[in-house]
Parts: sequence; C-alpha cells; structure tokens
Amino acid sequence: MRTKQQLFLIKCISAVVCLFCTNISLANMASPLRPGTYASDAFSSRDIDILKERIHITVDQDFRNAFYKIEYYIRSDSAGSQVPLLFYAKDYKGAFRVWVDDKAVTLLDIPPSYTAGDSVVEKFSNAFSDGANSEKPAVTIHWDKNRSALYSLDDLKYFEVAISKGEHQIRVEYVAAVWTDVSGWIKEYSFRYALSPAQHWRSFSSLEITVDGTAFNRSLESNVGNPSRGSTNAIATWNFSKLPGDYFEIVYKPQVNAFVALLIAVAPFGLAIIFGLLLMLLHFFSIKKFRGQNPETKYSWIMIAGSLLIPLAILIFYIGAYDIIDDLIGEDAGRYHGYTFLAIALYPLILPVYFFVMWLVDKQIKLRIAKSA
Repeated sequence: MRTKQQLFLIKCISAVVCLFCTNISLANMASPLRPGTYASDAFSSRDIDILKERIHITVDQDFRNAFYKIEYYIRSDSAGSQVPLLFYAKDYKGAFRVWVDDKAVTLLDIPPSYTAGDSVVEKFSNAFSDGANSEKPAVTIHWDKNRSALYSLDDLKYFEVAISKGEHQIRVEYVAAVWTDVSGWIKEYSFRYALSPAQHWRSFSSLEITVDGTAFNRSLESNVGNPSRGSTNAIATWNFSKLPGDYFEIVYKPQVNAFVALLIAVAPFGLAIIFGLLLMLLHFFSIKKFRGQNPETKYSWIMIAGSLLIPLAILIFYIGAYDIIDDLIGEDAGRYHGYTFLAIALYPLILPVYFFVMWLVDKQIKLRIAKSA
C-alpha cells in the first residue's frame, strides 16, 4: 500500500511541476523589441557607381541617441538633373539632411506620378523587383536577422539635383533614437543601420564604419566582429571590401553585480523551490513538535494550517520574486515576464498534493510515537 501511495505522490508532484513550468514559459504576446530609428543605405540609380561609403556614428553619453553621418562617394555616367539616390528613414530625431558636394538639397516625398511608368523605377537597379508590380514597386529592407519589411517606393524620400558627369560626394546626417530589447532580464540597447539596399547597387567598392563612443565610454558589441582599429569604448573603425551583412548593429548590454547575476541564474522558480523547502522543513519540525506534545489529538491544526498556507505562500513568493530581481537590477530591468500572476491558479492543484504529503507525515509521526509509548 505504501508503494502505491509513493507512486501516486510521484505522479501528482510531476504533474504539478509540469504545470508550473508551463506557466513559467508563458510570455507576453507583445513584441519585446522597442524599435528606435529606422534608417538604411540609399538605393542607387543605375546611372551611378558608389565608389566608397563612410558611416560615422557618434553615440551620446547615455546611449539613448546617436548622430549619424553617412558619406557616399559616387561617379555619375551622365550629366543633368537626376535622382541619384533614394532614402528610407523613419522615427529619426530632428531633421534628415542631405548635401551634394557640400550644398544642401531639399529632401522630398516621392510624388505619385513617380511610382509608376518609366520614370524613377527605370533609373534604378533591380532593387524594386521584390514584391514589385506595375502599380506599387516595392523593396525589402532587413533590420536584423529576424526582422525585415517590404516597403513601397512611395515610402521612400528622394531629391533631384543637377550634377555633372564624374565624381561627387553625397552626405546624409540625422539623429537616431535607440532600439531597446526587453526580452531578457536586462535590457539591451542598440543602434541599427540597414545595409541590405547596397546589395542592389551597380557596384560596391568599400565600406568604412566608425563608431565614436568616447562620450559613453563603455564597452560595446557589434554584429560584424572586432574593429579593424581602435576600441569600442572610444573610437572604433571597421573596413570592408564587401558587404558584411544585411545590417550593422552596435549593442550595449548593462552589467549587474555578482549577487544579482546569481539571482538571475537561479531564477524565480529556483528561488521559490528554495523558499518552499525552507517552509516545508519548518512545517515538518512544527508538526513533529506538536505531535510530541499532543500524541492523542486526532487532528493536527499545525498540519492543517500549514498545508493551507504554505502552497499559497510559495506561489506568492514566486510571483513577487520577479519584482524583487527587477528592482535590484534597476532602470535597466527588462520587466518582460508574461502573466506571472496566473501562477496563483496552480493553488488548487498544489494544495491537495501538499496536504496529502503532510497528512502522511503527520500520520507516520503519530504511529511512531504510539509504538514507542
């Protein structure tokens, strides 16, 4: 009989643990990524070669904004008024400004008459073949390895300028807002720049990316490896003779002290297990003491009260452990844990299992005292 009881207990406890783990895996359905500024390489006209591109990014002291300066060194096959580049930019701060040979030009929205027929589209590469049709030419831009979007031609900005045949410089400047990923315990901050439009350029010669983190003065990471020279907590430069990927990203991951790191590693579930074991030990010794003093009493109020309260206390502690860890992390806490309060729904499932275990414990202690009497 005892063996059957033990098997029943094992099955019940396993079921509860599985349910508990299922609850832990619940996630908030909203996206954990808080996008900042969307900006990408320009789309290049078929009539020009881009000889060199330089991207200079200067982050501020709080890693919340970054100043972007992008320089395109181009060679045009023809002279006259034309549209050499098209830009996509969204949610930038301040003005998105463009200069051609150090002369400011006005950036415009593409008029409807340019999105069909043989005007702008004909002058550009096959960039607009992805998802394109005669009415709404479109292109795909990649913002990271898991995020891309299809944009209509009329989502882009353009400028018209009279340039001579030969080499010219086009400079773009804007202030970008930071991207924030809250999917982990600690937020990750990043600045991104989509390089994927460069895949459609008529030619690609060289790319130089410089990140000036002097004002921030903390170590940063990038998705393109170590810099060719310099340091990411000061000024770092990368040089490429071919496109390094679909996007460039610099990331800042805040650090926490060893104690907080340990709590994150143990996790609320582990903390709740430790807390629960301590309460169970306290409950066991309390039951044992009560039985030693009241061996003939039919019901142990200590066993009953503890069996009702301890499972509830463990679940409440589990829910609260998220806030405890978040508060210790501080302002960089992701706070993206899903609907943890739903763990309280497990109380009716855990209660009978715990009650049954403690009833057996109390019964065994009572029998042992009776035999020794």
